Amino acid sequence: MFICVGCAIWAARRAGPAAALRQLRFTPLGALVRRLAGRTTDAGPRAAIPILPSTDLDRTAAFYVAAGFTETGRHEGYLLMHNNEAELHFSLEPTDPAPGQCFIHVTDALKLWKQLRHRATAGVGPIADQDYGLREFVLTDPDGNRVRFGSPAR
Repeated sequence: MFICVGCAIWAARRAGPAAALRQLRFTPLGALVRRLAGRTTDAGPRAAIPILPSTDLDRTAAFYVAAGFTETGRHEGYLLMHNNEAELHFSLEPTDPAPGQCFIHVTDALKLWKQLRHRATAGVGPIADQDYGLREFVLTDPDGNRVRFGSPAR
């Protein structure tokens, strides 16, 4: 079974305070505990950044700026967007690409959802608590990419 780093961190935080997990520092979970405590010694991956298709990088940038992201870089056929909790990359695919999708763990999905609704951002779906313990919603961009945001349901 594989679990992404974000999901493992979320599960560890739900299990109790990081101090209670420090006793496991010599197990494989020890690396997770060190990461939770801000101490990493391994050179392993820190995050996965999705690369989604775009048929028009200017339109994509405008959509995500309206949703609270900032354009942090642009290269030939490539766009980087960032907000305080997530980074998205877009690749120019001029001929009708299949839409992509990704999941982004955020601190408070309800707060982000309310901010997007307040901005009247197009493509914001309903928010709901899932039976697996997350509160989630989907943001669909003009190219049909689905970005699902989620945080632990309180």
